[in-house]
Amino acid sequence: MMDTRTTAGSYRNITLVVAILGLLAFALADIEISHHDPYAALQNILQGLIQPDLSDTEYLLSALANTISFALVGLSLAAVTGLILSHYHRWPLVAHFCAFIRSIHELFWALIFLQMFGLSAITGILAIAIPYSGTFGRVFNDILARSTVEPQLIVAQSTSKLSAWLYGPLAQCWPVLLRYTRYRLECALRSATVLGFIGLPTLGYYLETAFSQGDYQQAGGLLLLSFALIATIKWWLRTWLIPGYLIAAMIYLPWKTPLEWQYLWRFISQDIVPQPLRSADFQLEQLTSWLFEIVSQQILPGIWATLLLSVAALLLTALLALSLWPFASRLLVGHGQVGGHGLLIILRTTPEFVITFILMLLLGPSMLPAIIALALHNGGIIAYLLARNSEQIKLRVDQACGLDLWSYQLQPQLYPSFIAWLFYRFEVILRESAILGMLGVTTLGFYIDSAFEALHFDIALLLILATAIINITVNYCSLRLRQSLKVDNLVLL
Repeated sequence: MMDTRTTAGSYRNITLVVAILGLLAFALADIEISHHDPYAALQNILQGLIQPDLSDTEYLLSALANTISFALVGLSLAAVTGLILSHYHRWPLVAHFCAFIRSIHELFWALIFLQMFGLSAITGILAIAIPYSGTFGRVFNDILARSTVEPQLIVAQSTSKLSAWLYGPLAQCWPVLLRYTRYRLECALRSATVLGFIGLPTLGYYLETAFSQGDYQQAGGLLLLSFALIATIKWWLRTWLIPGYLIAAMIYLPWKTPLEWQYLWRFISQDIVPQPLRSADFQLEQLTSWLFEIVSQQILPGIWATLLLSVAALLLTALLALSLWPFASRLLVGHGQVGGHGLLIILRTTPEFVITFILMLLLGPSMLPAIIALALHNGGIIAYLLARNSEQIKLRVDQACGLDLWSYQLQPQLYPSFIAWLFYRFEVILRESAILGMLGVTTLGFYIDSAFEALHFDIALLLILATAIINITVNYCSLRLRQSLKVDNLVLL
């Protein structure tokens, strides 16, 4: 019997599954609006954006410099480490190591290093560098693997493998590697901003303080400053200026913070050791009971809430991306794309953590602010990629226009890439969903933050390992799905 299955049928089935699971997640999630007057709070925030207060330039310049410094130094360290890891990524051990370190969010890494190094430059740099190294290792390997130049065709047979790699795939792919690294700098700036929510002196620290104190004009100024910082990267980031930026960042960062090495040793040798193992009369039953209590009361409820939040956000992300990208496409709206691009820049440059924090002020504590925040940010990113790729499509001479052009020519050709990006962003959504628990949503991050506050570092580490396992599992399933559909476009992200 002839196989009648088609790729289009696979896309329809995937779309149907996402829609059904997303609707079920919405039905089961806590999306209640509990704020007594959300419109008044929204009016105050909008008023702050219209009339921002940027009068205190001293702390603004300091926060801006710290944000850029943490991002640049952390990203530079990650890029170099990731390039080395990419060369050995074909080894299963290295590939699994990269998957593990990138599966733990930079905020969780920061909480760990905070116990060892305090509010020092080391904490912020390592929190960015470690997960980004895993990401660079994976993506650089994907880019280099697609090199069309065989090293043996351009270098002598006697040349070492390292030289052949440097002058072969690396030289050919260098522009693509630089382009991806520039994109990751945008991500690193967002990460550095969010690190302020745990006390590091970046823009996020002053943003949280301003919102908590009800100073919406100052908060509006900080938000506009963060938008401007990322939106103007293409002007202030020049390759020949990077060495100077790095030297200035290394000098400026707060290295003078004293490091208490006894705390580091105590954290490694005692604090993260499971509590039953510290007992002099240790019994296996105690460890089993301890693990069962954590799994049943924290890990399983946290995973359930994280998955509900992520799946609901995935559906809303898909709807927003498909709705927004036409307004940023020159082929569909002409010069009106400027406004669409402006909106997408705001959405994709604002960290989900910050959007959730603001929406909780408007809507109250529930899953709804987190779902909307994740969808706005990730939907903005996918919409930007779809709009950019739509302008590379070659149109027919007798092309349609307006809605017909979108429905019958552009959207069908972009849909495979849309599915690939959607499932790649689901990995990011799941990773971000966990850390949004630090704002009060009962995901795994909620229990991790509570464990750190209670100084139960052994429990916190176990919960962080649980988030890593979940993220790695979803990453593997997503990768297999993209490969089966032959739409793995990670290098474009």
